[in-house]
This record gives sequence, structure tokens and C-alpha cells, in this order.
Amino acid sequence: MSAARWIAILLFALVGVAVAILIAVAVVAENTAGDSASAVRGALLPLVGAGILVTLIIGTVLWGLLRGGMLKPVAMLGRDIRTLLQAKRVDRPLRLPESHMLGDLPEAVSLLADELRGTRREVVRAMATATARVEQEKGWLEHVLLELVPNGVVVCNLEHRILLYNRSAATLFRESPALGLGRSMLDLVTREPLNHALESLELKLKTGRRYAVAPFVCATKERARMLHARMALVQDPARGATGYALILEDISTRLEGGDARAQIHRALTRDIRGPLASLRAAAETLSTEPSLSDEERRSFEQIIASESNRLSQQVETLAEVADELTEHEWPMAEIHSPDLVSCAARQVEQARGIQLRASGDPAWLTGDSHLLMATLVDLTQAIAAREGVSEIAVKAGKQKQRGFFELEWRGKPIPEGVLEEWLAKPLELAPDTTGKDALERHASEPWSRAGTDGAALLHIPLQSASAPEASADGMTEHPELYDFDLMYARSFTGDLGDRKLAEVAYVVFDTETTGLRPAAGDEIISIAGVRVTQGRVLASEAFECLVNPGRPIPKDSIRFHGITDDMVREKAPITAELPRFREFAGDAVLVAHNAAFDMKFIKLRESECGVEFDNPVIDTLLLSLLVDGPDEDHTLDGICDRLGVRIVDRHSALGDAMATAHVLVHLLERLAARNIYTFNDVMKATNMREELRVRGHGFEQL
Repeated sequence: MSAARWIAILLFALVGVAVAILIAVAVVAENTAGDSASAVRGALLPLVGAGILVTLIIGTVLWGLLRGGMLKPVAMLGRDIRTLLQAKRVDRPLRLPESHMLGDLPEAVSLLADELRGTRREVVRAMATATARVEQEKGWLEHVLLELVPNGVVVCNLEHRILLYNRSAATLFRESPALGLGRSMLDLVTREPLNHALESLELKLKTGRRYAVAPFVCATKERARMLHARMALVQDPARGATGYALILEDISTRLEGGDARAQIHRALTRDIRGPLASLRAAAETLSTEPSLSDEERRSFEQIIASESNRLSQQVETLAEVADELTEHEWPMAEIHSPDLVSCAARQVEQARGIQLRASGDPAWLTGDSHLLMATLVDLTQAIAAREGVSEIAVKAGKQKQRGFFELEWRGKPIPEGVLEEWLAKPLELAPDTTGKDALERHASEPWSRAGTDGAALLHIPLQSASAPEASADGMTEHPELYDFDLMYARSFTGDLGDRKLAEVAYVVFDTETTGLRPAAGDEIISIAGVRVTQGRVLASEAFECLVNPGRPIPKDSIRFHGITDDMVREKAPITAELPRFREFAGDAVLVAHNAAFDMKFIKLRESECGVEFDNPVIDTLLLSLLVDGPDEDHTLDGICDRLGVRIVDRHSALGDAMATAHVLVHLLERLAARNIYTFNDVMKATNMREELRVRGHGFEQL
């Protein structure tokens, strides 16, 4: 007999008992009508008590059957159905209760769920078929970028967030944990040359020159190496510029050639002048003074011999340096003078209110556009301050085989000593380089003279260049750029709280420790993290390291995570590894399961390591409580089982971080289904900041 029929029988029995009690009460009342009231009460009380007891027993049994056979199975089915609807990537069958009183309902719901999963798979297959050709073309392009292009390739949006990079780029920035999708290019290279190149390209775009390329030189953020870069805008017909592409080449070894050229230039212009002057004076004395005594003549001859030897040594040294220049060249690019003048004019007008006006015909020059622009800005500001002028004209041109820039103003020429003082100072827009270094790099020695009609000039010689060949429509030849979907991702700018959860950059991390008591001396022995961007777990962008805790690892902990003293004996301490993890995390939101535990260990070591983790923090345990309620299992294993996430290398920092990252992606989908879209929504719904604070305080007491 089914449980439902038993409940029906018990229900009828309960009603029967109640009716029997009522009949008995009526009979007793009739038979004792003439008796005293006390006799009536004495007869009724046992019957009423027995009826109440029987009713309570039957009601309790009914409630137990109802709760176990209907309420709990319905709640379980409801949670699984919500998970299926909200987490579209979950493909696990529904959990059917072993015993229930729901009849065919669970099996019918399971069939409906199977139908939904099948429909989703059909939609996925249809979309895959419709986009097969696009994916094939994308695969070709990815193969070219990843395997065949020897230079580093990086694609960024206009906020400098990285949207694509190839293996060569990863090799170029191998020292920095800051490389990753969604990270800022400004964390990898020096800011000023990159911004200058982007500004010059945007200016060209406004003037109708759509297909321009801006070469420039920059340093890696840690200034360990120099890079030669070529930048081109990525454009959309409707939106205009949406980002830029960079081709990067390591030129650190070639810079030695630039230094050698500067050495030759210094030798030719300074070191050789002294010996030549001595030789010239001695020779003139010998030729114009025939009455010199033999001793005086021998003295001058000794001077000639000595200075000749010095010159010979200088020439030998210069010859060796010149041989090296056949292998190393300082990278220079073609510069159209109006572009450089426009960028410099904008800088001085915004900073000092000085008008820098182009004059004469445009010219093509060769040089480092950023350093030349920085030098022009500093010289213009210095001239304006010294001479009290607010307008300076700048002209570019060509004399014989040399090009030049020439600044002209109403006033007096700049004395040579003053000009040398100006050039000895670091450039405002390139603080690591002086104006003198920048011009020596271009083999240029400026000079000032008087002009006409009360004007003065500052002449800066440069290498000239020929105009690049143009296509028939007047634009430089340029291959069509591929249209990447990532280029249209929402901007990363703006307040974090108002951003959609799917658009926030996350670093999901985990730690393994010597024990559970950070305040009592337990230490981190392993830390790992992985990036999650645009709803994708980027397994290739992971951080993992073992840490020497400086103390023995207890056997109980070793049984848990498998990390032994021998494994960490030669590893770096936390003071070296925590700053590396901080650089990897960048400005991303930190995510962990039971985050208060891991953050407590990190916070206790911040001061010692010289870092601060001021990133917002999300706890997947609290998110799981929010979407599934307190009745479910909210351990990492329980959540993974519920969502169909496979854990690889459980109780290793990287394995747990990877599993937590996939859990996060599923939970974000389910939050969106509950109309929780933004970071602020999560903070309010979970009261996460206060919960983490309380839990972190609790760990202090362990």
C-alpha cells in the first residue's frame, strides 16, 4: 500500500476518533442529565483526554509523513530546478528523492529537465554550425599570431586593457606577473611613450588619416629592457577607434649601438678637439718661428708626437666602436613634422598657455618622436620663461642632406652656457632622459643665433627622411584588421560598485598553510590564483608558488595537503612571494572559498612584505548561501557536486583555486537570474564586508 493511502486512512481514523468522542460526550451527557455536575465531569474528562492524546499521536505521525514524503522532496526538486534554470552550464541530472509521496511528479519533472537540457544542446549545436566558418577564420588568425609572428603582438582597448596577446608577447614580459587579459598595458611598459603614440594616432584620425602607424620606443615597467613598438588603431566603421594593436620587439641589445654612436659623437666633438688644437698650435709655431732654439724645437716636436699618439689611440677606439655599430642601431622612425608639432603644441598650451605655431612647409624627419616632442616642449617652455614671450614659431625643413627643427621668437638668442644648462636637466615628459641625451641620440647639437627684424632662432639639426609611398587614394597601404568580439567589451573604467558582475575582473585564489592559527604563528606554504575575465576561467593565466614558512610543517597538515619540509626547503620566503602575488592580482576583485581564512594569513604579513591588499573580496561560500539557502551543503566539495564541477588536485592551492573559479562562474549566472547584477547588489544581498570582518576576527581567536 502506498504512503499516500496510509495518510488517507490515518486522516479518516482521526476524523472517526473525533466523531466518536463527540458521540460519547453526547451519550454521557444524556444519561447523567439528572446527576450532579461533578458526576458528568468525572465521566467526560477521561474520554476527552484520551481523544486529545490519540489526536496528537495521529497528527504527529501525519506531519512526519507529510514532511518526509512531500515537503522535503518538493524543496529538493525546487532547488535543483532553480539550479538548472539559473546555471545554464550545469548538465547534471536532477536529484530524485528515494522515498516520497509525490507519485509520478519527480519522474515527470526529470523528463522535463532532460528535455530542457536536450533543447539547450540543440541550440548550442545550431549556433556552432552557424558560426563554424567564423571560428575557422579566427583559428587561422590565432595560428598566425600565436605561432608565425616572431614579434610580440598585443591588442588593447582605448583604456589600455589587454584583449589579446601572443606567445612572443608573453615571452617579452615573462618577468612580470601583470600580463593577462583585462590587465592594463600601463602595468607592463612606461606610460609616456605609449600615450604619446596613441594621442598622435587619434590626432591623425581626426584629420582623415585613417591608416596610420606610430613607431615609438619604450621601456618595460621594471626598466629591465627596451622595446621598439609599432602602434596602429583598431577601427570600427560606426564607432571610430575602439582600441589599438602593438607589435613589440626587444631592442635592448641594439641600444648598445645607440650608446656607441653617442660615444663616437662625444669623441669627435670633444675628446679629439683638444689634441687637434695642440697639434695645430705646435705646427704653426714651428712654421712661423724659424728662430727657435734646438731645445724649443724639440719640445714642440715632442708635443706633436705625444698628441699624435693620443689621436691614434682615439681613432683605434672609435674604429672598434664603429665596428660594433654594424650590429646595433638605435631605432628611429619616420616623423611627419606637423604631427610632432601638434602634439608639442597641445602640451605647452595646456601646461603653460604658450602658443606653439607651425610655419613653413611640412617635412619628413627621422628620429624618436616621443623624445623629440619632449625636448621641444622643454625648450619652448624655457624660452618662453626667459624671454617673456607667449608665442613661438616652429619650422621644419631640410638643408642639403640634413633636416632640422627651428624655433623662432621675438627676443634675444640663447647663450651657449644657458642652453647647456637647459639640456642638462631631465625632460619633463621623459624623466629618465636629459635633453642633452635625447639630442645626442639623434647626433644633434643645437645652437642659437639672431634672426631678422628683432627675432632670434634656435636651430636643432636632425636626420631627414623621404615621405612614405602612398596608395592611389592617398592613404598608406594597410591590411584589413580582423574584427575581434573582445574589442567591444564594456569599458573597465567607472566605479566598481556599479559594474555588472560578468564584466568585473577577478582573481580566484587559495592558500595552503602549516595550520589553522595565523595569529599563533602558522604560515602560508603555498599560494595560487587564476584569472576570471568576462565569465571565462583563464587557466593559462595562473599563479602558483610554494613558500618556505621558516618553520617545520606539522604532520597533521602534511596529511591534509601533501606539502613536506623538503618540498619548501629551497623555496623563497613569503616576503618574496607575496609581492609577486600582489602584482599578479593587480586591481582585480579577490575571490576565495571561506575567504576570511585566507585573507587573515595575507593581512598578517602585509607590513612585513611591504604590500597592501586593498582589493575588494568576494567569498563563494557566502554566495552559495545566498542562492541555495542554509539547508544545502556549502563546503567546496558540496557546491562542486551540486554544480557538476570537477575538482582536480583537491587540497592543492591551484586545484582548489581552479575549482572555486568554475564555481564562481556558475554562481554569477545564478545571481543574474535572481536580478543581482552589480557588485553593489552582491555586497548588499550578502552583507559580505561585515561577514568577512566577523569571520576574520573569529580566526584571530583560533
